[in-house]
Amino acid sequence: MRRKLPALLAALIFQLPAHAADLRLQVLDTSGAAVPGAVVRLSCQDRPAARVSLRTTEDGIAESACGLPAEVRVVAAGFEPVSRNIRSAESGTVVLRLVPALVHTTIDVVVRDAADAPITGSALEIDRSGARTVFDAVERLVPGAFITRRGMMGYGIATNGTGGVSIRGIGEQPNTGVLVLIDGRPDFQGLMGHPLPDFYSLSDAESVSVTQGPASVLFGSNAMAGAIEIKPTRPAEGIHTRLRSSFGSYLTGQHQLTHGGRSARAFYNLTAGVSHTGGDRPSSAFRSQDVSTALGREFSRAWRASLQGRYGFFHVEDPGPVQAPLNNAYARVGRGGFSLNLDDTYDRTTGYIRLYGGYGRHFITDGFRSVDQMNGGRLQQTIAVAPGLLVDVGGDVNRYGGRARNVLARLDYGRHELTDGGAFTRAQWTATGKLKLTGGFRYHQHSLYGGIAVPEFGGSFQLTGRYSLAASVARGFRNPTIRELYLFPAPNPALRPESVWNYQATIQARPSANLQAWSTVYYASTSDQIVTTGRFPSLRLSNAGASLNRGLDANLKWRLTRRLKLTSGYAYLRSTNLAPLVPRQKLTCALEWQAGRAFIDLGATKVGRRFADAAHTAQLSPYSVASLRLSLPVRSRYAVFVFLDNLLNRRYQALPGYPMPGINATAGFTWSF
Repeated sequence: MRRKLPALLAALIFQLPAHAADLRLQVLDTSGAAVPGAVVRLSCQDRPAARVSLRTTEDGIAESACGLPAEVRVVAAGFEPVSRNIRSAESGTVVLRLVPALVHTTIDVVVRDAADAPITGSALEIDRSGARTVFDAVERLVPGAFITRRGMMGYGIATNGTGGVSIRGIGEQPNTGVLVLIDGRPDFQGLMGHPLPDFYSLSDAESVSVTQGPASVLFGSNAMAGAIEIKPTRPAEGIHTRLRSSFGSYLTGQHQLTHGGRSARAFYNLTAGVSHTGGDRPSSAFRSQDVSTALGREFSRAWRASLQGRYGFFHVEDPGPVQAPLNNAYARVGRGGFSLNLDDTYDRTTGYIRLYGGYGRHFITDGFRSVDQMNGGRLQQTIAVAPGLLVDVGGDVNRYGGRARNVLARLDYGRHELTDGGAFTRAQWTATGKLKLTGGFRYHQHSLYGGIAVPEFGGSFQLTGRYSLAASVARGFRNPTIRELYLFPAPNPALRPESVWNYQATIQARPSANLQAWSTVYYASTSDQIVTTGRFPSLRLSNAGASLNRGLDANLKWRLTRRLKLTSGYAYLRSTNLAPLVPRQKLTCALEWQAGRAFIDLGATKVGRRFADAAHTAQLSPYSVASLRLSLPVRSRYAVFVFLDNLLNRRYQALPGYPMPGINATAGFTWSF
């Protein structure tokens, strides 16, 4: 019996799961040099509630007792963020290579769970802001961006429609100057040329990147003022399901279900969302439903393929301005899209191919009916040509259009289609350990206008380990939309593309590990802006607009204590031809406090005066709004929250004649299983 006992104990011991090995990471750049001071965030899969934040040493090393598998995100100044799921570390050290970032003023906005702990670094949290949509989060968290709203929920379309986004005073109304991308796919209405913000819910948004300043070299038309990139949700290792539901004032609710799984070489993800409100005014109800799915497989260490699809439908009512209220005015819209992706990752090169499409149907009570579509493809490859020299090469092509009519006015606008696309290249050269130079060029071809050349140049200099300077010059452009060329209000087939030259300089400072600040001054000269001249019925669209926009963006992130963090942003704009509804000044701030197990988030936004019309004959008063959110994790997978918006019960208007609701409340829960 004594002989059998050791063998029995050994058998029991070897059947027990082995303790997860410690994780050792080394962060390098494309030339193989170490990246010190990079922020490494770990989510340990063996302990889902455990989240670790580290900084790399002078050798680029970060070590943790976090077991494998683990979700890793690395953020370092001057480099593109990298996220990876690490399943094994056969060589003992996992090497992560960072790709240098070209000079752009970009803010990463990361969707976080209500039960997640606060994070450090450059990420801003959507969930803590109380935002209901992607555009809502951008408006609350990016000081240089402003988005019009008209009620509790639902931006709407057509006359009195809102959701027009401007970045540094450029964007148009409706928005055709800021490009929205979903998983690398440009998303806009084929006839009107603008995105529909009511489709950008948070059901399938893992992170959002906002680029302030022209992004036309990379993305072409419509990225004249910048770009908003929405990255879909991707599951972690294993199978996960999350249910989030909230209900509040004016019968307002949002309900989201996410389910996904990831194995060693494949993943899938399914999401569904429902949003609704009875509205704070008569005839201001809104409801929407959206679903999305994603499938992906890794064929080798270098090649991965995935398919992403989504569809949504919304019904939005327009109550009209208070001086001329409307009854039973509404719009119903259904839209869908897909992208087929092939990605490659080698030691010295990485890239992708995207084939995508989008379509939509619009039904408006004024008699307007339309169907539209957009199909295209894009490829991009990043190559480390030599130590310190990184080159991007790529191209894209899009064909978009549709058919429209007005059944009440008995007008048939016909069917129209246009094609555009281009080839681009960008390069970044690390001239010295402190100096980086960048350059880019796109040649864009349009079926109506021919070719246009779009350059950009820039550079950055590391003054010390804590301070750096960057400067850039870039051109942006926007082609006229099919609506402006052939539909209404006064179509003009002779319109030319709009253009902007943007000059900016940025200083970044990190005087301590807990304090980070950066500020950008810019000068943007726009020309050939499309404006409506004359009076009804003698209206005309022409390239008669121009402006000089000068301004400042400033941001501050300060961790006061381990449990208290302050973020703040300020934007100042001075323009020779300020667009209507665009503020001259905007201030945002948020205070995050971890009070025991609870998280308290107090946010505030102050918006300056805006012109109420294009003729600058009336102004909208400035306003200040505050919000409070309380999140309480009940268990490791369950949390409840309460959100109070317009905490001071201010009366204000973002759109003339549409008073915003007073103080309102929402309560809900998040359940992960």
